[in-house]
Amino acid sequence: MAFANTDSIVANDVNNMLRGLHRDNTDNSHTGDTNITDLASFSMTGGTMGATGRLVIEAAGTVTGAAGAKTIQLFFGATSIFTTTSLTGTGDWFIRAIISNTATGAQRISTQASTHSSTAIIADYITAAIDTTASVTIRCRVTLADAGDTVTQTKYEIQVQQIS
Repeated sequence: MAFANTDSIVANDVNNMLRGLHRDNTDNSHTGDTNITDLASFSMTGGTMGATGRLVIEAAGTVTGAAGAKTIQLFFGATSIFTTTSLTGTGDWFIRAIISNTATGAQRISTQASTHSSTAIIADYITAAIDTTASVTIRCRVTLADAGDTVTQTKYEIQVQQIS
């Protein structure tokens, strides 16, 4: 929506805008062991989302190596909100999650993902009960089936929208 030159922006207008909360677009790689490992992690301060706010999270990167399967997970607090199918070979991956608070302790979460081994978009919907008045860690994690394989995260962005 365009603003006329006589319009002013008030606090509710700014709160309703989607705005950047965190971005890490450096290459974060994991190789060398089969332990679950954080590719990226962000601690969201309690109250950031508000009672009816939402987050948009995007994570993307590459996988290399044909020795074993690679599994990528997106976590909101201790809850795994999305897990890729086991990725093999070399290619790209992308995950997008929208987390909407219906109350400070109740979320509706939709996720979409695409991987190099699938021509389809994978989608899911879950609910969660995370207390967002307290700090919540949002992380992207990887598990390798073979220590010789590599997963690299090249994009990790979180945006917030406080809807009033």
